[in-house]
Amino acid sequence: MTIQEPPYPRPGPNADQVLLGVDVGGTKILGGLVSRQGEVLFEHRVPTRRECLLGDLVGVAKILASQAGSRAHSIGVGMTGHIDRVNGVLVQSMNMRIRDIPIAQTLADETGLSIHVENDVHAATIGEMHFGAGRAYKDFLLINGGTGLATGMVFNGRLHRGASNYAGENGHISSDQSGSTICDCGLSGCTERMLIEAREGADIVAAYLPRIDPPVSKAYGYLALSLIQLVNLLNPAAIALAGGMFTGDRIATDWVRRAVRAHALPNALSGLQEIELSRTAPFTGLVGAAALTIDADGFLSEI
Repeated sequence: MTIQEPPYPRPGPNADQVLLGVDVGGTKILGGLVSRQGEVLFEHRVPTRRECLLGDLVGVAKILASQAGSRAHSIGVGMTGHIDRVNGVLVQSMNMRIRDIPIAQTLADETGLSIHVENDVHAATIGEMHFGAGRAYKDFLLINGGTGLATGMVFNGRLHRGASNYAGENGHISSDQSGSTICDCGLSGCTERMLIEAREGADIVAAYLPRIDPPVSKAYGYLALSLIQLVNLLNPAAIALAGGMFTGDRIATDWVRRAVRAHALPNALSGLQEIELSRTAPFTGLVGAAALTIDADGFLSEI
């Protein structure tokens, strides 16, 4: 396989500058310092407490700034939910049930640094563009299977954000119209809701995947079903797998790969060259958050 040059210039004279990132998920806030080669140099994590979110973010950001010292210029924050990235505001997090959180302004006031905020999966995908699959492929997906389910989509070397920066919520594609399982969004049987309920041990119908042995958990059946839908719809050249459901169980992850190969449409599969763990796993979210500062500080062209 020939490695393509990425569609942006290499880092310039500030290559020794560390990148500061904070990945905010449903269960933890993970902050860290990342090298310009995508290596995590320092990490600090605290539990996610939605009622104390801003205070906890400030605490993590100050620790990172202290560790980086004079090398700190900006902090990237990848946050689960719908983000107004221009103003750095969390508009709404459906899973966390919070909204209108002024992340960028608060962290800037408290640290004196420039703050860049993006949806966590979009951020992870930007990290993969810089340090992972994006170095080899212009068309790829980053599938995040963690607390929830979402996808970053790169077409012709550019991240697809959608008209309101909300693209990639494939967890809200219905996989069961019986009405037996209702998602927080109000629809019946969204793939993310089926996956969560299966993971919690609920007695739900299994995903229908007849060409392969049953998975170790029904949750992985719905994870595979979501990937099959995306392969058929978007015809990617590669899929990067991220999130605890993939990094936490390699046997189940291998089953998902086999399920996709067994059930996606042959013409869509003909272009799919790899389904692998993210190159930056298990720190895909953190590295992605840190990568926001590379783009925002002008070392890379607009994505």
